[in-house]
Amino acid sequence: MNKNVLKFWVLIFIFFQSPLIYSKEFMSEVARGNLLYANNNFQEAAEVYESIHQAGLKNGYLYYNLGNTYIRLGKLGSAILNYIRALKLIPRDENLQANLKFAIQQTHDKIPLPEQGTLSTLFFWVSDLSLSENLKIALLVNVIFWSTLIAWFYFRSKNFKLIRDLSFYILLLAIFSVIVKSHIETSHRTGVVIANKVSVKSGLDSSNTTLFELHEGALVKITEERENWFEIRINEKQKGWVPARTLGN
Repeated sequence: MNKNVLKFWVLIFIFFQSPLIYSKEFMSEVARGNLLYANNNFQEAAEVYESIHQAGLKNGYLYYNLGNTYIRLGKLGSAILNYIRALKLIPRDENLQANLKFAIQQTHDKIPLPEQGTLSTLFFWVSDLSLSENLKIALLVNVIFWSTLIAWFYFRSKNFKLIRDLSFYILLLAIFSVIVKSHIETSHRTGVVIANKVSVKSGLDSSNTTLFELHEGALVKITEERENWFEIRINEKQKGWVPARTLGN
């Protein structure tokens, strides 16, 4: 087998397997956190999960467990924050969706998740896939396209031509899906109030006019960050500035 072809397939294997390999480094700590949670040692479990997160592991089920732990501790803001983090990675998990909805209903303000905009409506399927899944689909379709293109050059078969053309259009759609998903995640920043209560100000100073107040667990859209302050928006009428330390994102 050509060495370049072999290297290509090795890279494909690493791309699809690396999250699993990376996660294995943290399995013992995750198991310890799970045991602490099962024994109702929620504060210690939260500390273990947080240390794993701080060490660099980004895993939907880790965030889900952390959200459940904070719910048990009565920390709605931190619970919702981690549920939202999990939702980006395991968006189809029904238990996660139910727990997030339950947690939002327990908050004082009961603000639903911000709308994602027109692109999410047009590319409706991207909401059910994580960015990583979109990338893997695009890579897989890319492999199929180039494989069938090479096969068509060799055999000039009508079947290969049909598969080549079909896979090309699917590849374009997959690439656009990755671009849309990436744009949504980078341009639509959701913040969660983690303080007990925060006064939303008209400007970047605590002496400015208080426009309204939000409570722990409230969901907002972050539109700008400046001088340790976030500009936040709930709707066209409710917007203002809050200290960055009062929000998780």
